[in-house]
Amino acid sequence: MADKTSFDEIEKFQMFSSLGDSEDRNILGSYLTEVAKGHTLKFKNSDFSDTALGYKHIIDDILETPGLQDSIQRHASLREHVVKELVTHIVEISETTSSPPPAQRQKKKFTLPFGMRPGNSSGDKGKSSKSTFSKIMESVRKMLGGKMQKRQDDLRKKLSDNASKFDKSQQLISQLMDHLGLGFEKAKGKWQSTGFEVLSRYDRLLEDEEMLKELVDLLGRYASAELEEEREQLEEISIQPFRRNFTHGKESLIGVHESDDLSQILPAEAALLGNEKTELIFYKKFVEHKLQTFELKAEDTPPKIDQGTQTQKTSTKEDVMGPVILCVDTSASMLGKPEQISKTLCFAIMKMALENKRACVLFSFGASEQEIRKIDLSNLQDGLEPLIQFLSMSFSAGTNAGPALHKAIDEMQTEAYSKSDLILITDGKIPEFETSVLHKLRKAQSKDSRFFAVTFGAENAPELKPFDIVWKYRASRKDSLLEFAKKIKKLKRKK
Repeated sequence: MADKTSFDEIEKFQMFSSLGDSEDRNILGSYLTEVAKGHTLKFKNSDFSDTALGYKHIIDDILETPGLQDSIQRHASLREHVVKELVTHIVEISETTSSPPPAQRQKKKFTLPFGMRPGNSSGDKGKSSKSTFSKIMESVRKMLGGKMQKRQDDLRKKLSDNASKFDKSQQLISQLMDHLGLGFEKAKGKWQSTGFEVLSRYDRLLEDEEMLKELVDLLGRYASAELEEEREQLEEISIQPFRRNFTHGKESLIGVHESDDLSQILPAEAALLGNEKTELIFYKKFVEHKLQTFELKAEDTPPKIDQGTQTQKTSTKEDVMGPVILCVDTSASMLGKPEQISKTLCFAIMKMALENKRACVLFSFGASEQEIRKIDLSNLQDGLEPLIQFLSMSFSAGTNAGPALHKAIDEMQTEAYSKSDLILITDGKIPEFETSVLHKLRKAQSKDSRFFAVTFGAENAPELKPFDIVWKYRASRKDSLLEFAKKIKKLKRKK
């Protein structure tokens, strides 16, 4: 069942809450609805009863939390979260407090529009608004007192922290999407509407800002390694001059044609330049490539080919861009730096797959079949959830690659993932594969699927011998990312 929206919560509050009478709930519900929509509030204090006005001041006090308003104006999903918390908060106060919050009115009608902070106005008017608002908030705090005031302060701090974390996460994830070539602007609307909702389900990512920063840093270094690898390729290109031997020069006249070749114009065309009245005609014909010119022909002598010794290499199999299947070891021994590196390498492979429009799916595995998670990384343009799932992978399980390979090879039997490239990323501490797994692996290889492995261990595990290629990644070497940038080229099959 889908989560209730803030509008559902507001409607429920208006119909069933014990706060005040129906008129009080309706005006407060309308106020919260405008907040949920991100509109500038045009309500006046005189629109509220004494009871409803007291609760409005409580809502305003929370909305005035430093940094909160800017964030909820930018992000619809964060605003949705804040409004739900506000509804819950005022309902709890109404159920806990026997008497309604006192409302402090002014002789003049006072309103603080949503999005306008106290003191924003210029001159004495701004100072008066700030002073009045401060007095109202002070009366609200006195009214709340004790436990309810602590709850109010705790909610302000919680919402402020969530807004700050959400903003930082957005900035870092936008950089990750840029590394993948997706561009955050393309997904901005999706982020605004679903970003906080998705992030709130993945607490580790929302809280672990340092993990994201390290990943962005590693990806930056990988991007530099890619550029270095491209420079090396360019340096290897050599240009050899080619000279033809002509048997005939420009003296081989074959006729007259229209062109803009001034060196071969007919005398009649050149004569147009001798008269001011016809000079423009010459320029017009020149621009239009319609000057009458001699047409010359040059012939070259084709090189002689020894038909008896020349051979041509042909391919009997169609070489296509197959899908990519990632199998990532999430055992506890991968925790820390290996986790960051493995995610960086996954990003590099994901980027290559997206650039070449190749389907890409990831299996993370632990010690048992129950610890296998499947994430479809082919549709990152259409939503952030697969990316968040990938970033939130937990590296604390046991190690057994066999069940994951079973599932991955079963995926290869589907039409969408036939002729796949499978890449296993592990520290190499894996049990021996069962005979049934090896049998399925060789059968997949016979159908043009390829198996690669990237390891972090000191020595390659003997269990990986059936794989087509095993790459050893040495984090201690400065050029290790450059080496991987070169190795990944092997995944790029010809179209």
